[in-house]
Amino acid sequence: MSHVRQQIRDQLKTTLTGLATTGANVFASRVYDHDVVPSLSIYTLSEEVGEESSNKQLRLLNIVVEARAKAGTNLDNVLDTIAAEVETAIFASGDTTLNGKCKDIDFEGADIELSGDSDQPVGLMNMRFVCLYRVDKSDVTTLIS
Repeated sequence: MSHVRQQIRDQLKTTLTGLATTGANVFASRVYDHDVVPSLSIYTLSEEVGEESSNKQLRLLNIVVEARAKAGTNLDNVLDTIAAEVETAIFASGDTTLNGKCKDIDFEGADIELSGDSDQPVGLMNMRFVCLYRVDKSDVTTLIS
């Protein structure tokens, strides 16, 4: 079985696949064909260890959902639409456990870059999420409560 980190990324990919703007262009990796736009890429930046008791370890996983888009006009609006779709898909059901893959996920903010250097303006938005989960140090493939 895979590490809980991978399970969380895979669940996010499942949750975010099929959104109106990005459709099936969702990648659980920061390495993909950037010519495929609009698209989402899901990757982890870092992880911190929180409280520990015996072998149980609380972890905070920092995740990025990267949105890319090209547009002739209103690139900011396209990125905002993608962000709204992403946040709605993750939080609309009221379940902040990603279908049981973590204890809690929360939105932490976004960084936006726009570039007019190519034939069409290109936009990149990094939406930052923090995901709380707990594992037994001897079995990091299983989420525990």
